[in-house]
Amino acid sequence: MKKTVLILLFLLVLTACANSKDGVTTKDLAIQKVGDSKAIVQYGMSRAEAEEVLGKGEDKGLANSFMYSAGVRIMYREDKVAGITLTEESKEAYETVGGFQIGMSKDDFKPIYGDQYLNDTERNLDYAYDSINKRYLQEKEWAAKAEDDTKIFVISALFNGKGEADGVVLVDKRMAIMFR
Repeated sequence: MKKTVLILLFLLVLTACANSKDGVTTKDLAIQKVGDSKAIVQYGMSRAEAEEVLGKGEDKGLANSFMYSAGVRIMYREDKVAGITLTEESKEAYETVGGFQIGMSKDDFKPIYGDQYLNDTERNLDYAYDSINKRYLQEKEWAAKAEDDTKIFVISALFNGKGEADGVVLVDKRMAIMFR
């Protein structure tokens, strides 16, 4: 019995290490309903698939951006999800697939997304990942022209004066910079 418990603990630790942020994929650019890991909206998903989860959105007239209930904003490119934003209204309704929710702190965010961030200021914590070259970008690399800016993924948390997240953005570089 004792051996079985030790083996299970070892497997749990091993699994946790395997899930560490060695990179970012489109699966990381996703949100889910809190308490319902099957209700997912993910980067690259069609608008029809996203609206099966979110319901009908309201066109905001900016970058093919639609606002949905519970403070979820989706930006589409060619009718596919190219950006996802959670706002304060998303608290306790939606979270990133990594488990980050509005209201959490940077200390909660960093263990989920790692320490290879692009920018860490009082109000922002940003990550940029080049999915072609399989590496996190630093400031100088972020500013450089990318071969395909839809292959650079951005995860960004916005924090209020109390250090609590009041926004999360999951997007590619083209949408982040050009809103298209």
